[in-house]
Amino acid sequence: MANDLDAEAHLCGRLYAALAELERLGEGGNHSLGRPDVLRKLALEPSKHLTKHLHLAGKYLLAARNRGQGAAAAAVFRSLPDLLPAGRNLPGSLRDTALQERFHEGRAAQEAALGKAGAR
Repeated sequence: MANDLDAEAHLCGRLYAALAELERLGEGGNHSLGRPDVLRKLALEPSKHLTKHLHLAGKYLLAARNRGQGAAAAAVFRSLPDLLPAGRNLPGSLRDTALQERFHEGRAAQEAALGKAGAR
């Protein structure tokens, strides 16, 4: 079970980074997922905060297209299903320090992947 939660924490970090990039492409530089206080809350309780942004992903995609960022946003949008943890729901709580570290490792890995793909 601990290994499953460890993997889910990593995937949630990757999902966060992808959603943050999608929101940035749609909303511009002052997007909510780009704020450090939001990142701290989200890393503690992914289900509570990421679910809202998953519901808004289509809106971000359309806004990005309207801002001339459609191709980059579409690539990020298509990656979202692969970043969802295998369980039915996102983890509710990642309060353990090791799980927090795995979340941030996943975030950094996804940000690096986005950079290599030219989405950033």
